[in-house]
Amino acid sequence: MKWYSASFILWIVLIFQKLQICSATVSNSIDDILQLQDENGVISVTAENYSMLSRAFPDYYNVLYITMRGTNSKGMGCELCYDFERSYHTVTNAIHLQAPQSLSLFFTVDVNEVPQLVRDLQLKNVPHLVVYPPAEPSKQADFEWKTSPFYQYALVPDNAKDSLKFGDFLAKILNISITVHQDFNVQEFVYYFVACMALFIFVKKVILPKITNKWKFFCMILSFGLLFPSITGYKFTEMNRIPFIARDEKNRIMYFSGGSGWQFGIEIFSVSSMYIVMSSLCVLLICLPMTSRISEKMRGLLAPFLACVLFYFFSYFISCYLVKNPEYPIIF
Repeated sequence: MKWYSASFILWIVLIFQKLQICSATVSNSIDDILQLQDENGVISVTAENYSMLSRAFPDYYNVLYITMRGTNSKGMGCELCYDFERSYHTVTNAIHLQAPQSLSLFFTVDVNEVPQLVRDLQLKNVPHLVVYPPAEPSKQADFEWKTSPFYQYALVPDNAKDSLKFGDFLAKILNISITVHQDFNVQEFVYYFVACMALFIFVKKVILPKITNKWKFFCMILSFGLLFPSITGYKFTEMNRIPFIARDEKNRIMYFSGGSGWQFGIEIFSVSSMYIVMSSLCVLLICLPMTSRISEKMRGLLAPFLACVLFYFFSYFISCYLVKNPEYPIIF
């Protein structure tokens, strides 16, 4: 009986030592891999380490960016690869700094340096961004980039430079929350700056000199601004938690929702602004013949001009409504 007890204790000790050795081996291998990371947390895959890296970490998310930094046999480069590489490093650096607890490893492989990857995945073009999720415990021994299932990020010229969209894609898969830094867009800033300055100068030099009671005018503007969100139905979007701005699959702003069951916040303000412009034009057309300060010749020129502008806005309004109701029979 004592012999059986001693054997059982010895067997437990051997199993415990074996587990310790396995754990230490995995820990050391992870530490060795982490030493290969660059400042953005990305590991470069080479022909020497490809066989090991492609099957070594089945319990991690393997994010693999397949690119081509040089040229192919025909001397052609990959412009899309260069465009996306900056977004890739921006997002991986954000995850590396903001979510170090996520079980994820990021790899970059150049098809010119690792031709075995091209044969294994049967690649016909580049670039590609794939994410291998952690394998199930029963399938970890069979994990390999060549055969394991993966998520793929659609890489097209429209989103190659959009780090926000790529960051959102990875954050959803990794179940983390990150903030992706965006570079200052000088062109967009200049566009809005020039437009606002032109509007400001027009109001200051043209509109304000003709207003006798400026205090009353600004009180009216403030009152209208407070009433505008309430009378246009914006509260409906808030109560139903409808987004103010939405984007389509090409990352373009959707100003009008499909169908008449609900509206985006920006849609409500857009439609209300069109109503205001068209009603103001109608009032001007009615009041124009009764205005004595304008000469008859000028009234004759302004009337058809205002009528054309009103027709244009009404035509544009109908085209917007066709987005919500394509079967609407009246088209201008």
